[in-house]
Amino acid sequence: MKKAFSSGILLVTAGLALAGCSQQPAVSSAPQVMSVAESWQGVLPCADCEGIDTELTLVSSGMTGFASTYTLKQRYLGTDRAQEVQTRSGDWVVTRGNQVDPQAVIYRLDPESSDSCMSFQVIGNDRLRQLNCNGQPINTTQNIELRHVAQPVQPASGTAAQSMPYSG
Repeated sequence: MKKAFSSGILLVTAGLALAGCSQQPAVSSAPQVMSVAESWQGVLPCADCEGIDTELTLVSSGMTGFASTYTLKQRYLGTDRAQEVQTRSGDWVVTRGNQVDPQAVIYRLDPESSDSCMSFQVIGNDRLRQLNCNGQPINTTQNIELRHVAQPVQPASGTAAQSMPYSG
């Protein structure tokens, strides 16, 4: 019995020693965030200029609990400031439905802000249509759509708030 007990201790000790020598891959406890960026461009109507050259980049974190961010770059055409690019960034969310289409997929920029209201309805796979502040369609004959850009600008760190070159 004493011999069996000593053999058991020897086996456990040898097993622990071998386990300590084995190479285990390092496991990070930090969550891995996969960011996906999509970009749209177009010229939106303007009351006192020729149009607003607009580039919208939406970055989705791909993980629940992580913010989805955007960068909106705009140039006011036909003005003395046409070369100035106004940039704004923040969070965005996806909502469903409006009075016209209960199944509509809507991207709402800065959902927590009462100062800014900008929403776009997804139209097919390649267009976004601007909506009014209530998320409803705008009744106009003017072009209020942005077209999907084939090669979106990829933010360096997975956030849209990073500085990105304007290609408009």
